[in-house]
This record gives sequence, structure tokens and C-alpha cells, in this order.
Amino acid sequence: MDILPIVFAVVLVILAVVLSVVGVQMVMVLMQLRQTLQRVNTALSIAEAKVASLTEPLKQFSGTVSGIKTGLKVFETFVGWLQKDKNA
Repeated sequence: MDILPIVFAVVLVILAVVLSVVGVQMVMVLMQLRQTLQRVNTALSIAEAKVASLTEPLKQFSGTVSGIKTGLKVFETFVGWLQKDKNA
């Protein structure tokens, strides 16, 4: 009997076992990657909510300041109009 078919069969079995182990390891790594990405997504969602809660008062303050500036411009225009009528 020739030894070459026996060597090919042994190599084929070893290759099949190695590829099966590599496939199982890949599936496990992908599952861990999925879990990690879910945790990162959760952390980013929490961080986004915290940042939004911090920036909301600043937006309201900015709106208040803008309203005050507009009110002062109206007041300055009114005072200028009164001064103009007084000088004329």
C-alpha cells in the first residue's frame, strides 16, 4: 500500500480540525466584540444625555442674554428718538 494517500488523509483531518477550532474562536471573538460595542454604545448614550443636560441651561442662558441685548437696543433706540425730539 502506498503511503501518500495515508499522509494526505492525515493532513486533511488535521487541517479540518484546525480550521474548525479557528472558526469557533472567530465566533467567540465576534461575540465578545458585539458585547463590547454594546457597552460602548450604552456609555456613549449616557455621556450624550449628560452633555445634553449640561448644555440645556447654557442654551437658556444664551436666550436670556440675547433677549436682554435686544431689549437694550430697543431702549437705546427709544432714548435716541427722545433725544432727537428734544434737540429738534
